Amino acid sequence: MRITLFIALLSLIFSSCNIYQDIEVQEVRDIRITKMSDKGIEAEVDIKVFNPNNFKVSIVAVDADIYVNDKDVGDAKLRRKVILGKKSNEVHTIKIEGDYTDMSGGILQTLIGGLFSQSMNFKVDGTMKGKALLIGKSFYFQVDQDVEMN
Repeated sequence: MRITLFIALLSLIFSSCNIYQDIEVQEVRDIRITKMSDKGIEAEVDIKVFNPNNFKVSIVAVDADIYVNDKDVGDAKLRRKVILGKKSNEVHTIKIEGDYTDMSGGILQTLIGGLFSQSMNFKVDGTMKGKALLIGKSFYFQVDQDVEMN
């Protein structure tokens, strides 16, 4: 009897469309390159993220393509999970690794040129996976904006 009730409750939770709302990446605030090598780049990105849910959500994975001034700099992967508070709209520092083995040529010149300019256009296009209440869900996001270089 208890098992049947538990399964019915879980079915109700999983079938509810409004239980887990999409997370929104709203803007990129700052980008700091922490390491560059011949294999890739590591960076810290300050992004404003809105969590409309009434519970904490852990971002456990990011799979995104990164473009700088319309040049493909490769794929970004999340280095550490990020915990979003319930009903939060906060800036979080996300550590990413970019692998530029598949990038188009000229990225080094683009990055160096960007260091001497006032701003660079960053476009990030991909998915992030969040987990909450033992439920995982992937969210599509896209950010395309100019970022001031410090």
